[in-house]
Amino acid sequence: MTWANRFRLVFGLIVVVAVVGTFTLVLNQRQSQVASDTASIEAISSPVGAVYAGTVTSQAVEEGDQVAKGDPLLTIQSASLLTAINGPVAVPESPAYVADSSGELTLIATEDGVVSELDATTGGFVGAGETLATIDQAGSLYVLAEFTLDPYDFSRLEEGAVVELVLPDHQRIVGFVSVVSVETVKGEANIEVEIKSDELVQGTHNGLVEPGTPITAIMHLRDDGPFAGIKDTLQSLREQVGL
Repeated sequence: MTWANRFRLVFGLIVVVAVVGTFTLVLNQRQSQVASDTASIEAISSPVGAVYAGTVTSQAVEEGDQVAKGDPLLTIQSASLLTAINGPVAVPESPAYVADSSGELTLIATEDGVVSELDATTGGFVGAGETLATIDQAGSLYVLAEFTLDPYDFSRLEEGAVVELVLPDHQRIVGFVSVVSVETVKGEANIEVEIKSDELVQGTHNGLVEPGTPITAIMHLRDDGPFAGIKDTLQSLREQVGL
C-alpha cells in the first residue's frame, strides 16, 4: 500500500469517526430535551372589586393601561356606602379604595401593573363584592407549561433546569424551572412547571411577551449519556469563545 493510499485511508477513518461522533452527540442532546404539551405566558393578577353596590360615575382607565400604586381606577356613587357612613359603625379603611362623606367610592390600584380586564363602564350598576377590574402585577410574568415524562426522564428533571421558551415567531428566551408539581397517571408523570426568566418583560419581543401568549417550552434534562462530559466540555468552550 502506497503512502498516498494510507493517507486516504486514515483521512477517511477520521472523517467517519467525526461524522458518527457528531450525529451521536446530536442524538444524545435531543434525548436530554423534552418539549411541552402546552405552555403559555402568565402573570400574577389581582382582582379589583367594590365593597359597596352603586353606579359607576367615572372611569379613569382602559384595558391595557399601565397604572401605578395609588392611581384611581373607577368612581362609584353608592347609596349603601352613604347609609354606612351615616350609621353607628365606621366605614373600614382600605388601601384599595377611598370613601368620602357624599357616598362616593373611588377604587385605586394597590400595586404597579397593567389593567388586563375591565368589567365596568361609566353609567353601569355594580354589585357589592363584584370584580370590576384585574391588574397584572408589574414584573410578575412567568411561563406555565405542562409536560408528560416517563419515569426515567422524570428522574433527570432538576431544580433550576434550563428551559428554552420559543415564541410564536420562533424567537427564543432562556428560562429556568422554578416550581414543579406532579401527578402520576398510568405510569407517566404529568408535570406542571413554572418557569421564570429575566427576559420576560411585558411588551418586548415584538409585543409577543404578554399574558396569554401560547409558546413552546423545551426543557433540558440532566444528561446521563456516555458523551455527557464531552458535550459539557464543548458547550463550555463554545461559551468561552462567544459562539
